[in-house]
Amino acid sequence: MELLVFGLNHKTAPLGLRERWSLSPGESELALERISSEIAGSEHLILSTCNRTEFYSAIPASSGLARNLDQENSPLGELTNFYLGGDEENAGLDEHFYLYRQENAVKHLFRVAGGLDSMIVGETEIMRQLKDAFALSEKNSASGKMFRRLFPEALKVGKKVRTSTSISEGCITPGQAALRLAMEALGELTGKRALLIGSGVVAGLTAKALIEQDLRNFTVMNRTTESAEAMLEEIKLEGDELEAEIVPLDSGLVDALASADLVISSTSSLEPIITAENIGSVQRRRDSAPLVIIDLAVPRDIEPASGEIGGVHLFNIDDLNRVIQGNLSSRHDQFAKAEEIVRKQIEVFYGQMNYLEVDPVIRHLIERFEIIRRGELQSTLENFPPDQHEAVDRMTRRLVNKLIYFPIERLKSIRDMQGLSEDEIAFLKKLFLPK
Repeated sequence: MELLVFGLNHKTAPLGLRERWSLSPGESELALERISSEIAGSEHLILSTCNRTEFYSAIPASSGLARNLDQENSPLGELTNFYLGGDEENAGLDEHFYLYRQENAVKHLFRVAGGLDSMIVGETEIMRQLKDAFALSEKNSASGKMFRRLFPEALKVGKKVRTSTSISEGCITPGQAALRLAMEALGELTGKRALLIGSGVVAGLTAKALIEQDLRNFTVMNRTTESAEAMLEEIKLEGDELEAEIVPLDSGLVDALASADLVISSTSSLEPIITAENIGSVQRRRDSAPLVIIDLAVPRDIEPASGEIGGVHLFNIDDLNRVIQGNLSSRHDQFAKAEEIVRKQIEVFYGQMNYLEVDPVIRHLIERFEIIRRGELQSTLENFPPDQHEAVDRMTRRLVNKLIYFPIERLKSIRDMQGLSEDEIAFLKKLFLPK
């Protein structure tokens, strides 16, 4: 099988392009159904988060797509068409995409699971996102033998990286990064009012960070009152008193914006829920007083043009990176340890895969020789007196063991090699297994 990863992330593509490629769970299901039907015997998984959209595939080496990957011309355009369909808007964007194959694909996945490829190095949310992506692939019958070993192994690697190193300790959370941006613009937050829109995980973390800085006044907007109440319960510290108001998302938006000093938005809407026109109206009522808006959603909740309005400080998910990057140098040694864990686990994974492919060949060879030995022994024992039958049996066993010793040892040696190619495994099976 040809294993590949195709996609883009916060390192290779701006937010505008990432949000175009961002897929909701429903959209991912439709894409999985379509691409799985394109190539028989293929396996697929889609990982779409705020900072990346990646397509993981295992496809037969004999498929047209796999053969085209080895052509001199760039295969990225063909992959774009394969995964998202022919769209002229995606033309000429090859520089923003990456393609990893075989061992490099495994390495990339293990680094993603370990939080080493995240905007916030060492963050743990990616583990949940990978689990959800694998569950969605399984639900849609898009995973097979390869992925059922690869992705659970990736999750084990992610756990090992975090338990064997302190890579996750001291990392700035998205909430802390958002807090720093807010304080850069507003100063002390005591007495300020925050508007929380949506109930995303990052929004909750940000709200908790705000409370720790003595911000106590909140307006919570959500599509349902139940979700808004759940958000308030989640962010409230034990024994803490918050001045909180719940407002339906479909009403009172402009009034809620006008009374806020800080807006944190993190919904799953596919279109902006706050327009530049909304913000313009709000700022006229506020006499252009400072308004910090932190848009944590992908696709974005706030029209980018809102940031050009007087008094507005608009930040998005990419702006968090500026705060986060300054925190990496202090954890450089832990990063190196984590990379070494990834390297070793790649070897372990390929060793396991080789065992799965080669061990049946070894077992069949041993069983086949034993069948032949018994057949010949059965027809020969009648020529020997009964008291010699056991000795003849032992002699034939020793003879067969000596004859088979060298090919078995060679097969075990091949099995223990890292990364047997599909052609090499196919040759071994053709040589030793029955048709």
